[in-house]
Parts: sequence; structure tokens; C-alpha cells
Amino acid sequence: MKIPIAKPVNDIKNISNFEKLFISEVMSGLYIGGKNVTDYEKSLEQFLDKKYVASCNSGTDALILSLMALGIKPGDEVILPSFTYFATAESVMHVGAVPVFADIDDNSYCLSVKTVEKLITKKTKCIIPVHLYGYDSDIKNITKLAKKNKIFVLEDVAQAFGSKSKDNKYLGTYGDINAFSNFPSKTLGGIGDGGFIATDNLSLYKKVSLLKNHGQSSNYEHEIMGTNSRLDSLNAFVLNKKLSNFSKIDKTRRKFVKNYLQFFSKLENIYIPEINNNTLLNYFTVVLPDGHRDKIQKLLENEGVQTNIYYKKPLHKQKALIDYGFKSKSLKNTDDLSENILSLPLYSNPSKIELEFINKKLKKVFKDYV
Repeated sequence: MKIPIAKPVNDIKNISNFEKLFISEVMSGLYIGGKNVTDYEKSLEQFLDKKYVASCNSGTDALILSLMALGIKPGDEVILPSFTYFATAESVMHVGAVPVFADIDDNSYCLSVKTVEKLITKKTKCIIPVHLYGYDSDIKNITKLAKKNKIFVLEDVAQAFGSKSKDNKYLGTYGDINAFSNFPSKTLGGIGDGGFIATDNLSLYKKVSLLKNHGQSSNYEHEIMGTNSRLDSLNAFVLNKKLSNFSKIDKTRRKFVKNYLQFFSKLENIYIPEINNNTLLNYFTVVLPDGHRDKIQKLLENEGVQTNIYYKKPLHKQKALIDYGFKSKSLKNTDDLSENILSLPLYSNPSKIELEFINKKLKKVFKDYV
């Protein structure tokens, strides 16, 4: 047996008559826009309790479209973590703005007020807190700080759909505008790339709606320069079906996480941030003792348990950014974590046999840490 890092197909196993329904959609010949897309957007508005949702074709585009809608321009500074996927910084660069990398809090994998506040300047126009792995990036306090300084907040919720803050409010509902990903491995993943923005601001929603469709307000009437970032109809159909079944996805992913927590609670020198009842993880990630990560990863792989490192090289050390003129600097917590983190398999509807297999292999590999 081999256990993959993710298993997106499991999300649709409990959807009644899925294959028949999907084939019917394929045979309809309606692949771009239409009722499936608008139905999905309306379902998301209801789920998140947000006034407006605009779908697009990736989480990266959701970030770029959001920055464009906010009016972020060349020379503006945007504060974000270095400990995140490249798309967060890439999006800032695409609009000509300057990414300012903040270190992460030493008690989590995310930004906090104390790591952000000291970086604010007169040029700071936006903060992008990334809810990495599904953890709350101190969003309540960051939004307060941003409001005080008249700075926009764009939440990067690519890995946190369905996860909530300590206030029992969904992450991705605090910012001025919020960017989500529907990449297949996400908690709400599609059958290809996909994403959406959520906001209560009508002006921002209208701007994104224009931008994602060539700046087109009606057929062949183009008000502004835009791009092609439409979510396709078949993907929207699948995503809406998954969303209607999300309570089961949520419940069974938590079952997987509980299995890990029971195991790792018995081990020493392995760190996991606090996971409360509101936290829905996209990836289950542990911090291992210095110098042990590569050995443990290899041992798990040999035992049939796939792992991954999110992320091995932080953004402030990436060649693509250094070539733009950014000097690599030390971000202590970021640098330390990137050398010691390891993500384990996590998906919905794991079987009893799969969980037993993982426990057996974990006990074998981690026997020296008990």
C-alpha cells in the first residue's frame, strides 16, 4: 500500500450519482460561464456570508485581480510573509508593486501584528496575511492594525477554505478583499485550476468582474484592460457539488488530523501549532528537530507514506526575486522552519485500513522519539 500526500477524488465519493450527473454536464456542450458558474458563486456567498463572490481560473489570478481592483500600483509596498508559496509574491510583482517580506510568528507558521507593524512605511498600501496550512494568521489583530494605518488587507486563503478564526468566523471574511484557490489538493478542490475572490465591497466586486473577462461589461463592450480568467463550467459544477457536501469533507479531514494528534502527542521534540476546534487544516505539517527532516522524509517514503515540504526555500531566498534586485536577508523564524518542516498525507474520507497503515509506519519511523 502507498499513501499519497493528497487524494482529491475522495471528495466526490459520497456524492450521489456523480458520474451520471457529470457526463450529463459534459454532453450539454456548455463549458464556459453559464448557470453552473453563477450557482457556485451564489453558494459560496451563502457559505461565507459574504455579499459578493467572483470566480476566476486560479488562486494566483484571484490574488492578482484583487491587487488590481485595490489599485495597487508600481512603487507601492505590500507586506507579506516569505514563508508561503511563490504565487503570493509573484502576484505583487505582476502589478509592479514591491513585496516587503515579514518574518512569521514563532508560535505559528503565519504573520502576526508584531512581525508586520515594524515594516509599515508611508509606501505601504496593502498587507497580505497568508493563512498557511489552514492556520489563522492573526487576522483579527492584523485588520485592526491595517485600519489604524489606512492600509488594505487582502487575505490569501488558498490553503484555508472552511477554517475559522478563534472568533468562529471563516478565514477569508475579514479583509477588504479575499483570494481563494480551488486547486485540486485544497480543502475545496476542483478538477483543475480554479479560484475566487470574496468581498462585501460592491466596487471591488464590479472591478474584479470586469478584469477577469477582458474588461468586458457586455458582449464586445470593453470598459477597461482586463484578462482572461474565467472559471470553466464543468469545474464550477464539480466544486458546487463538493461544497454541498462540505460538512462531510470537513468531518473526515478532522478525523485524519485527530489520528495524527493522538500519535504525535506521545512524542518529544516535535512541534505542531495549536489546532483548535475552528481550525480546518489543508496540510498537516510538523516541525522536526534540527537536521532530522531529510532522514525522516526518506524513511517514510520507503515505507510507502508520501510527504512534501511546504516550503523548502522561502521567498526571500528565491533566485527569481533576487534577480529583480531583492537582497536575501535573514528572517530567523522563517529560515528555521523551512529547514525543519514536513507535511504528511491529509485528505477526506480516509479508510480505517489507511489510518492503521499510517500509524504503523509512523511508529516504525518515529520509534526513537517516544
